[in-house]
Amino acid sequence: MRVARRYCCGTACAEYPLHVVSESPTDPRPPFEVAFAAEASALLAWAHCRVRGELRRRVEPEDLVQEVGVRAYGRHGDYDPSRGSFRQWLFGFANRVWLEALRELGRDPLASRHRRGGDSQLPGVADSVTTISRRAANDEAMRVCRAHLDALDDDDRRLLASVGLEGLGHAEASVVLGIREDSCRKRWQRLRERLQDDPLLQRLLLP
Repeated sequence: MRVARRYCCGTACAEYPLHVVSESPTDPRPPFEVAFAAEASALLAWAHCRVRGELRRRVEPEDLVQEVGVRAYGRHGDYDPSRGSFRQWLFGFANRVWLEALRELGRDPLASRHRRGGDSQLPGVADSVTTISRRAANDEAMRVCRAHLDALDDDDRRLLASVGLEGLGHAEASVVLGIREDSCRKRWQRLRERLQDDPLLQRLLLP
């Protein structure tokens, strides 16, 4: 029951014209489009935190989200609910795609990065992922959320992405951010208090 609630929060789980991975009646995993739609807003907020400054001229956060969705779809059969939540699994893809983007742009600093989408060969997948991500991106609550994220400094955005969206523990996040664990925990508490007036962020952030 806990898993079912998790997949039905966030972006509205409407029906999308996505060809889902074949699943048995006893498969505990929800259809990919339902799970992805539920986490699309969190993924967009994460991408908005990660893609900043000059990088924004060459990589759009929404394009990053769409590539994550297409590639995760192709590997949805690998997802094992007993090993963690769908969000944790999805953000594993997100971080790999993001690191690949940084490496590609580093090799050619003047190039823009184009969505590959080569991991899935089923028709309509890329279009359906695009529909889901654009619906989430155009939501008024997401527009307000992006404004709040823009108002944060770089350190707070990194903290929010690592702890609040990816779900890293304070010990792991403190290593990533280069700060002490107790400082990470205190900064996160203060940051959550500052973001209480954003209902979408409050819904997206992990405890």
